[in-house]
Amino acid sequence: MKRIFLILLIVNAFNIIVNAQSSGMKTYPRLTFGAEWGYVGTIWSAYHHNFFSPEGYRVNRSGNRWDWHSNADVYLHGGCNINEDWNLSMYVGYAGIGGITRGIPVSIRGTRYFGDDPMKDRWLAFMDLGSGICLKEPVQEMFSCKAGCGYRLSLSRDTKLDFMISARMTYTHQNVIYDGTGIPASMINRNNALAGAVAFTMAITL
Repeated sequence: MKRIFLILLIVNAFNIIVNAQSSGMKTYPRLTFGAEWGYVGTIWSAYHHNFFSPEGYRVNRSGNRWDWHSNADVYLHGGCNINEDWNLSMYVGYAGIGGITRGIPVSIRGTRYFGDDPMKDRWLAFMDLGSGICLKEPVQEMFSCKAGCGYRLSLSRDTKLDFMISARMTYTHQNVIYDGTGIPASMINRNNALAGAVAFTMAITL
């Protein structure tokens, strides 16, 4: 009796494994990770500085300009497929921000995929919101937001290749220089900068 029960148990377990494998080929992986890299073209930037000069008088200066400035960025990301159409991931990277500064952005991105079959190529759209630090002296916070769209190539069940275009806005800070002299943080009242850009990126997701 024990042998019969053991044989039935083994056969049942084998059936469960086979069915899980066959159905799993049609489903999507829950956890995702990968890398993203690309070209960023800053098209508009603005700044507002208010500080005390080395001589002791107050200086207030601000301005903005339309100009093209090239940068690159790279990110690592990890997240979860909520269902066949939605993914939520965290992105950590290194980015140039116009001609202003460089930073380490950290953000959360929600991505919507269009199409009924996650195993096929399909279109996507995303929004990204986050913070991070700008690499200046001293280090300060930064904030960024992005929105974009793209196309996903499904290379296998787990491996995807994305081509994307996005618009982004970054709030950051820069080193304040006056007459060739760096102004220390203790003498700065206001140090704000904005950069608006478009980006062309590729991403691999595993």
